[in-house]
Amino acid sequence: MPDTPLPVPEMAVAVHTLDNGLRVYLAENHDEPWIACRIAVRAGAAQEPAHATGLAHYLEHMLANKGSVELGTKDAAAERPHLDALRELYERLRGEEGREPEARARLLAKIDEASVSANAYAIANELKQAYGLMGARGLNAMTSHDRTIYTVDIPSNRIEAWATLEGDRFRHPVFRGFPTELETIIEEKNRALDNANRALAREVASRIFVDHPYARDVLGEVGHLLTPSIAETEAFFRRWYVPNNMAVILAGDLDPARTLELIRTHFGGLEARALPERAHPFGAMAKAEQRVQITHRGDPEVRIVWRTVARTHPDAEALLLADMMLDNSATGLLDTRLTQPQKVRDAGSFPRFRLQGGSQTVWGRPRAGQSLDEVEALLDEQVEALRAGDFETADLRALIANFEVGELRQLESNAAQAGLMLDAFIYDQPWSAIRNRIARLATIGRDQVVDAARRWLGPERVVARRVEGEPEVAKIPVFGLSELSVDAEAHSALYHRVRALPVDELGVQILRRGEHYQCVETPRGRLYHSDNPNNDLAQLTFRRYIGSRHDPVLAKGLALWTRAGVGALDLAGYRRYLFHSAAAVSVDCRRQSTDLSMAGRAPVLAPVLRKVEARLAEPALTEGERQRWAEDVVSKRTQRRETAEFKFRVLKQWALRGERSPFLAEALTNEQVLALELDELRAASAKLAAYEEVCVYAGPHGVDELLAILGYDQGTPQTRPAPLPSPDYQATEFAPLTGTRVFVVHHEAAQAKIGLYLPGEPYDPTRSPRYRLYSEYVGGQAGLIFQEVREARGLAYSAHGGMSMGARLGDRNLFWASAASRPDRAAEAVAVLMGLMRELPVQERRFERARGAAIEKLVNARVRFRGYGFNAEDWRLRGLDEDPRPRLLAELRQLGLAELLEFAAPLGQAGAAVVLVGDTQRMDMAALAQLGELELRTLDELSAY
Repeated sequence: MPDTPLPVPEMAVAVHTLDNGLRVYLAENHDEPWIACRIAVRAGAAQEPAHATGLAHYLEHMLANKGSVELGTKDAAAERPHLDALRELYERLRGEEGREPEARARLLAKIDEASVSANAYAIANELKQAYGLMGARGLNAMTSHDRTIYTVDIPSNRIEAWATLEGDRFRHPVFRGFPTELETIIEEKNRALDNANRALAREVASRIFVDHPYARDVLGEVGHLLTPSIAETEAFFRRWYVPNNMAVILAGDLDPARTLELIRTHFGGLEARALPERAHPFGAMAKAEQRVQITHRGDPEVRIVWRTVARTHPDAEALLLADMMLDNSATGLLDTRLTQPQKVRDAGSFPRFRLQGGSQTVWGRPRAGQSLDEVEALLDEQVEALRAGDFETADLRALIANFEVGELRQLESNAAQAGLMLDAFIYDQPWSAIRNRIARLATIGRDQVVDAARRWLGPERVVARRVEGEPEVAKIPVFGLSELSVDAEAHSALYHRVRALPVDELGVQILRRGEHYQCVETPRGRLYHSDNPNNDLAQLTFRRYIGSRHDPVLAKGLALWTRAGVGALDLAGYRRYLFHSAAAVSVDCRRQSTDLSMAGRAPVLAPVLRKVEARLAEPALTEGERQRWAEDVVSKRTQRRETAEFKFRVLKQWALRGERSPFLAEALTNEQVLALELDELRAASAKLAAYEEVCVYAGPHGVDELLAILGYDQGTPQTRPAPLPSPDYQATEFAPLTGTRVFVVHHEAAQAKIGLYLPGEPYDPTRSPRYRLYSEYVGGQAGLIFQEVREARGLAYSAHGGMSMGARLGDRNLFWASAASRPDRAAEAVAVLMGLMRELPVQERRFERARGAAIEKLVNARVRFRGYGFNAEDWRLRGLDEDPRPRLLAELRQLGLAELLEFAAPLGQAGAAVVLVGDTQRMDMAALAQLGELELRTLDELSAY
């Protein structure tokens, strides 16, 4: 093994421009038979008219879900008059008529009637169905101020089907289903209104980006959501979704010549048009500092924000390095002077470089008893230190080595490669500018970093504070739409054409011991070894089957261990050592297992391992560090108790386990945390190291070389004591449930969080095909729950379901469904979910799609080399001695609808727990009581802290 890192290979990219201006980026990577596909539009919320915000986001939803003239409809010609009527009604809703309450109500009734009429011709989510049957993954879309991106990853044998579907998507889109999709968008807005970070960001943006579209919320203003326009959305599409403002980006197992020809065939007919003016001048910021404060749940925080520069500005890269000198999670000024010595509870920084401008944010959160004034003063000190050049030049150079490690990881990933090409297009840079970025960063010295910080991080800034309390929650009115029927049987002619395209089956991957990985017994357990065929990155994980369920103090001790030094190095010195080695170390203590992982380039693995072993044996910690850590734990707990996420987690565990909930039976009280002694906490890391281990390695070292690094080679005396056996595994069980119980915790918010849980049978590997098929039928691409909850009724932004398999033999499975809905519609959403889970609808065509999608996912799935050992260990715990996928595939192909219905039949009478966190003043509690035994709970009942 070489003593120095190998050179970083260059990512080869071919860039083409079609006659209509469409940019095409292609990168080959034949490591696995998958292609990451991205279609980018250089337009977003910043291009919307000021009187109709949210259009770019509406459009993303329409293009992501609703189809075209040829896809998603049974009869486009018959459908058209009803869609035209909807367009005209929405325009009336925006006018004088829509401002008079009674007239508005009449218009909404007509919109609902037209929506029902149009729906008779719609085929819901046909694009998702088509991709599901290919075994595609990651079908999604996203909108920001400067861009809208449409993503999907496909098996490489489906490239022609992809080109056919995507060319159609952007050639003749039809914005059907607008009313129910608008309900979904409103749910997304409600979720954003409940988000404390987004609330603070909105206040900052309006002051930083004065008189500029960057000040807008991408989701749109509430008033504009209540007066939407199909006509304006269509006009936005015509204006910005033109080939000379778009790019097709593909990375993976592709044939460049054939792929380019397919893109020409299916996208070459898009018509280029002149683009409107994009640039928008910024208004002048106030010369003095501006201050703003909001009240919201969760952690108090102070942010200091400056307006900076666009991505392509000459100062952008120096400002990026300036940010990293403030916060790189290891050697930054905020890291070494505030968070590591525990002067604040947490602090950090981040830049935003956009197409027309940017910002720099520095933030901090107080420790218990600390004021936001004190935190702000400490943040200011670090910014002034940056402006004075008070940082280590060696840290600046070490950044480049860490960037190189990141680039090596990116070259292993199709998605990461696509992301780099996406940046080249969005910021209109030649590929060479992206390819050579790290080399340019390496030429930037201390003086340039300091000059940029002095130039941009000055007195013209916004100081924003969030204090803890109850926010004023906006209530977005309900449109009140009728339930729509979902035709699960119909398909368009284009769908059938795509399905009929010939493909060469890829064949299921079969991992074999001795071929893909080695498994070696060591004096301390088991070692899985796999080669890294791409580069000299090494990753080593030690897994021990002990966790917080066996020993709650162990989990707390390992949390404190992350703040420990080693030998003569304090925490800052240890973190600097890792940073200068371009290495990373992490620990993850779960309920019944703990992973200790390290990663870096091959030459540093052995010295980093020695340093970690010394830190496990003798962590350097002081009583003051223990005390501050314990106070921070209690402070975080106190502040997070009031969040919807925490309330939902503890209520779910109570519903499923009662008094055996981990938050009661396995959690230390705040008093117990504060009383933990330094010696018992310091002993936790050595205690962990004493247990038998499963070691999973992926990298360039051979087995013998790795055994030598681990100290297990034949020439090394084994002086360590024999490892302790793992504690007995405690199989997952749930509290007995009879009938339906509805558990509720009050939480005043714009959305209610909903979960439905039905404990199932103990995990049985021979029944895995049924498990997979059920989850695909209920929750797959355009699955039952998504269509019935979101598409048919607009009850939720997101709605999912399926069955979670036990992790080991003996663990009980869990059927589940989830949604987030407006409180006044929560009871309706629960009723729909219960109906679907209790009695699975019999739909032959849906079953065929679900089985086909499950088969394609299995055939196309590829475990990468870093996952070989983890998968082999997972199979062992499930009682399997070989890759189960060939057997699963054969059995899936034989399963019929009758077997699926038989599998789901017990759910009709099974005990069920409904978990609901929402505003009890706005939820229909009487309707919830009709669904099951209603139980209102308080946090003090559900958590030991």
